[in-house]
Amino acid sequence: GDQDGPGKSLIPAPSGTLSKPGMGGYTLKSALGWEDKKYKLVQNALHEIAKGILDMSLPMHKQTSAAVSSFYQKAAEQFPFLHEYENYWPARDFATMYLKN
Repeated sequence: GDQDGPGKSLIPAPSGTLSKPGMGGYTLKSALGWEDKKYKLVQNALHEIAKGILDMSLPMHKQTSAAVSSFYQKAAEQFPFLHEYENYWPARDFATMYLKN
């Protein structure tokens, strides 16, 4: 079990959908289990990155794939631990929350 090889298993996204309060699904905060300070830091930083790259008037699924890739890349550059998550789902979920749904 070498954990650092290319076969390292990634943290999968929670099942269900990102919840709107009271709608079931999961909340990003509880899914990540990060401490408050880390959560807020990442949330704020990713919001700044999103504003520079994504079209804030469109929902996540309407963004161009180039913009989304660029957003993930910048996010993971600033927070390398995002590479441990399958398809950068925390970054995706933060972006989904900032953008108009």
